[in-house]
Amino acid sequence: MGAAFTKSNATGLGTTIAVFCHEVPHELGDFAVLLNAGMKIRYAVLFNFLSACTCFLGLFVGLAAGENADVQKWIFAFTAGMFIYIACADLIPEMNKMSEAATRPKLNYFLQQIGVLCGFLVMFIIALYEHELENIGGGGHHHH
Repeated sequence: MGAAFTKSNATGLGTTIAVFCHEVPHELGDFAVLLNAGMKIRYAVLFNFLSACTCFLGLFVGLAAGENADVQKWIFAFTAGMFIYIACADLIPEMNKMSEAATRPKLNYFLQQIGVLCGFLVMFIIALYEHELENIGGGGHHHH
């Protein structure tokens, strides 16, 4: 995310939304795993919080490395590849498994597709208003 914000506010916002949509369910899942392992709620929250705080290390590395346009391209390529891998290896099989196990699989499939389309719509709106988003917070960065 740090590298994305060094490129532009719009790129940073789009990346932030994508990461948020991935991380919220992921963190909730981690929390559930800790609780099922017998950890008390207080400790599960603490360890989940400490784990999440490590993202600041990545943010600062991304901000520092993202200032270099050549490094920025590699960071974006790696990040895009990771999101595509997560979608193909984890998300799509999980969606298929949920649809097969659902009592109303057609409704489940329909709702899943609505969720995917909402994600595309959010990214489209960000792309559509990219120039307006560039001006948020002092004009944005222009390292194209």
